[in-house]
Amino acid sequence: MSTAAPEAPAEEDSYRLELQATYRYLRLAIILLTLLLGTAVCLQILSDGGAVLPSVSAYYYTPARGVFVASLCAVGACMVIHRGRSDLEDVLLNFSGYLAFFVAFVPTARDGVAAMPDDVVDAVINNTWAILIIGAVAFVVEIAVLPQRERSTHTRSGRAALVFSALAYLGLLLFFLLARRSFLEWGHGLAAIVLFLGIVGVVGVNGVAMARARQEAGHSTRTRWLNRYTYGFLGMIVSAALIVLVVRPLLEQWIFVLEAALIAQFLGFWITQTVERWHEPEPRQDALVPG
Repeated sequence: MSTAAPEAPAEEDSYRLELQATYRYLRLAIILLTLLLGTAVCLQILSDGGAVLPSVSAYYYTPARGVFVASLCAVGACMVIHRGRSDLEDVLLNFSGYLAFFVAFVPTARDGVAAMPDDVVDAVINNTWAILIIGAVAFVVEIAVLPQRERSTHTRSGRAALVFSALAYLGLLLFFLLARRSFLEWGHGLAAIVLFLGIVGVVGVNGVAMARARQEAGHSTRTRWLNRYTYGFLGMIVSAALIVLVVRPLLEQWIFVLEAALIAQFLGFWITQTVERWHEPEPRQDALVPG
């Protein structure tokens, strides 16, 4: 008598546990890597006697450079790997994650391009080419090797996501090829701005998703929109506006404050969502309703 059949459920459970563990580690990695960056910056501030540089990006030029570059690249990779639950969320995660590499490899031109050491310029050009080449390879893999995507290119949103990704990539490529000096001077700042807009958008998309889930559960218009992710999205918008309008005229390090505030709020969102989705890597209708 064969004994293979009874082992199938055990193998399936083992695979599910492995999948769940991988999903958890991926989400936890983003949390820990963000804390790694924050810890390195805080230690550098203590080493500098409490002096704070004008921006988080300025710590590229300090002993914290290694952690700055490594953590941004690792977080970017995790964001690209993490699958959004809608085409819009997936595009925002992918694009923000991809831009994290530019933020890491293209340093802020704090004293202008002319003040950049030649070795730094050479490194930026070399690494940017690497990012662009691998980005193109990844796009081809996405289309040709992964046809099993649930949100296929045959849907309107799937096609829109691919078109947006292609146009955004071409824009980056042309910016690098045709305006090299401007890229060296403004590439970091523009990439950082769009990255932050992307993570704010991810929080907003989740607020809308929770509102829709509550609508299906019979909640009133008021209660379905007053959810934790909508509050998080509005908190990021309001705090950014207050820092730009109030803190900027008073503090030279206002960009540092803005970046730190947005990173901390996104980290809070990601921790909350990780707790919410701890038991299931797949969407759960009831996960978006409570709270």
